[in-house]
Amino acid sequence: MLLKQFNFHAPKTLESALELYGSLPDVRLQAGGTFLLNSLKMLKRRGAKTPQNVISLAHIDALKGIRMKGDQLVVGAMTNIDEIYDSPFLTGNLNLLKVVAHNISSQLIRNMATIGGNLTCRYTWTEMPAVMVALEAQMHFKGTKGEDEVIGAEDFFKNAAKTDKIFTHVTILRDNGISAAYFRAKKSPYVDIPLLSLGIKTRFVQGKFTETIVAVNNCVAFVQRDRILEEFLNKSRIDQSVPEAALEHLDATIYDARSTDYKKHMFRIGIRQALRDLTGKHA
Repeated sequence: MLLKQFNFHAPKTLESALELYGSLPDVRLQAGGTFLLNSLKMLKRRGAKTPQNVISLAHIDALKGIRMKGDQLVVGAMTNIDEIYDSPFLTGNLNLLKVVAHNISSQLIRNMATIGGNLTCRYTWTEMPAVMVALEAQMHFKGTKGEDEVIGAEDFFKNAAKTDKIFTHVTILRDNGISAAYFRAKKSPYVDIPLLSLGIKTRFVQGKFTETIVAVNNCVAFVQRDRILEEFLNKSRIDQSVPEAALEHLDATIYDARSTDYKKHMFRIGIRQALRDLTGKHA
């Protein structure tokens, strides 16, 4: 067998899932399954302990779908990546989700993988966290006693993506006054997982950067903000020299962490390209 034996549960309502999650011992949640199943195979190969119970969220309709609620985009945790890419709601600053969805692996994976799995799997290299932090997304959870919890994406990843609740949906404010860009470099031509990724958002006011967020995923630690670069950009005007000058104002502790020369080089290319994308539209 590829997997050790475990008890598989497939509730059809969020209430049933919460009841199981709160009562079963040694339990893991399954979203799309692209991360969890590979993890369980790896644990078996290593002879390590695997969970006794797995709860699939695949049949819970309340966790699926993407919609607008006023000026907020609401994306259910079990919405798959391909559904996000195809959504007609992703315009303005929300278009950044379409860009990142298009960059995730293959069509087969995008049909299975969910935004919930991508955000809560606790792998440090997934694509969505940098975009969620850049867009100041709010992550919504439901506890086993029915309590609601809302956590900003930045705070969630500062806490190493830990939670004892079920992730239900994410909300992002639509703001057409915001400009945003994304860059991703994959690990190799043969392994389509990120070597690094970053999301940058800003608001241009009278030819100046304002409210800038630079969210960097070095794929070693969870996504972090480069506040040194943010400070530099928020003092800058739109100019063709900015993308190059920005490279002298980086938080080296983020980019140098377990990085090869190639990875550091790709970060510089990514930052330069993302800033060129931003400034080129407003020059």
